[in-house]
Amino acid sequence: MALEVLRAGAPSERPPLLFIHGSFCGAWVWAEHFLPYFAAAGWHCAAVSLRGHGESPDRGALDGYGLADYVTDVAGVAAGLERPPVLIGHSLGGMVAQRAACRMACSGLAMLASVGPGGLGSAFTHMSLRYPDLLWQLGRLQTVGPDGVDYEVVRRGLFSAEFPAQDAYAYAERFQRESQAAANELLLPQWFHLMPRPAIPALVLGGSRDAFIPYGDLAMAATYWAAEMKVVDGLPHVMMLDSTWEQAATELRCWLDRRFR
Repeated sequence: MALEVLRAGAPSERPPLLFIHGSFCGAWVWAEHFLPYFAAAGWHCAAVSLRGHGESPDRGALDGYGLADYVTDVAGVAAGLERPPVLIGHSLGGMVAQRAACRMACSGLAMLASVGPGGLGSAFTHMSLRYPDLLWQLGRLQTVGPDGVDYEVVRRGLFSAEFPAQDAYAYAERFQRESQAAANELLLPQWFHLMPRPAIPALVLGGSRDAFIPYGDLAMAATYWAAEMKVVDGLPHVMMLDSTWEQAATELRCWLDRRFR
């Protein structure tokens, strides 16, 4: 399958970075800020649109794709890179990255506002209790599509208060449905984290304003992966698109520079 892969930078002695998007979007979320930022810092970057997302094919078959299909996509892109990459996944993409890291060679793993190793159940409960309006709108995005969503609720839930409303609305208009099979799978207990983990450098990066992923999920991921963990004050869930994006990028870059000199 010929997937959409956005690239930036040139190969170097350091491992390439493979960015994996989360639910409802595509590789375009990395192209806004992160790809040019890390390419300018000397990293070879690739961002994949998982099957049925962005400009990758088979959106009509999206609902049948599961997490294993997404892992296959990541492994296929990684096989075409010059060396095993550092996997960088956001939200759902963080879960895909964790599963991929257990099944393929990679140099490292960074989980940004990531679904925890146990799945989405705790995040679902967290939103049900604290942010029910956001959960409702994400449900409408899944069932109706972007045209049926209250963009202001999405802005408040996924972006920082300072982020311009018109920019948040423009991004929200680009959102799409997620695979129903993958969404259902995430709500079930995930057992892969009971298996031995690969010994690779790992980072868990979260934000204090993340309404989606609770602290406990970040801590679970950090414990399982023996990862460095950083929760940055003011960062929202969609940290790579928000006006605070450079804070997230700086934290990630500092970790990369320390671990891959």
